[in-house]
Amino acid sequence: MKKVAKLTLFLLLVTGICGAALGYVNSITAPVIAMQDEEKLLRGYEEVYPGADEYRPLGYDGPEGVIAGVVAAIKDGQVAGVLYMVEPKGYGGEIAMLVGFDAAMGKITGLKILSQGETPGLGGNCVQPWFAGRFAGKSAGRELRLVKVETSAEDEVQGITASTITSAAVLAGVNAARADFAANYGGVG
Repeated sequence: MKKVAKLTLFLLLVTGICGAALGYVNSITAPVIAMQDEEKLLRGYEEVYPGADEYRPLGYDGPEGVIAGVVAAIKDGQVAGVLYMVEPKGYGGEIAMLVGFDAAMGKITGLKILSQGETPGLGGNCVQPWFAGRFAGKSAGRELRLVKVETSAEDEVQGITASTITSAAVLAGVNAARADFAANYGGVG
């Protein structure tokens, strides 16, 4: 019995020391990780709406759901574009992405997947520029539809082959942003 108590005390001591060490390392690395995340987000803003002078977060008080935040792209002191952070549920979990809109033309300027856990080689292809490019230039005035073959209409987007759930999730996020943009910022192209 004395041996069990001794081993238990030893394991508690080792666990406490490891926990304290992990806490210390986390306190050192957390600010660096936060700064890298902020830089990644800013690069994403610049990718979905290039050429803005600044990006200013807008207070978003919309309904709970897919839209996580809204940012204004400011150019020459005016709101030139609106960027949405959306987080639809895909096959492998939440897909965090940015969707940009041109305020004057009412069109999608770009799409950027920030994080995802989709199947590599299938749904994981949602991060590829060729997939994001399928959304650029689409109108905010009409809901987009997913098709499996080449598109034949302005409101169609071709999905990723063998990745219907991922494609539908990305499209749902884009459509949520598109509907909010059309309703609140008047941009329809």
